[in-house]
Amino acid sequence: MIEHIVLFRCKPGTTDTIREQFVAAARSLKGEIPGILYLSAGTNWSDRSDGYELALVERFADKKALDAYQIHPYHEKFKSEWVKPHIEKVLAVDYFIA
Repeated sequence: MIEHIVLFRCKPGTTDTIREQFVAAARSLKGEIPGILYLSAGTNWSDRSDGYELALVERFADKKALDAYQIHPYHEKFKSEWVKPHIEKVLAVDYFIA
């Protein structure tokens, strides 16, 4: 299995409403893209995040499923409608889990 973790730093001026809508849009990925076994998304409340305000955690059966997710049209739509206009920096980590 693969864990896919993404942290997002919002552009200056991003409102709490936009953050909430971003999280809702991220959560919708699971219902639209096959291969996502688990998905969690939320807004950071900790002061240890180095400015990253939003997080997305997903689990996939294998690299093939993650690769298919990366190019899925709904994922591309999410990036163009939510990431590009509202996020200034993205940090992603993928690792194998037992």
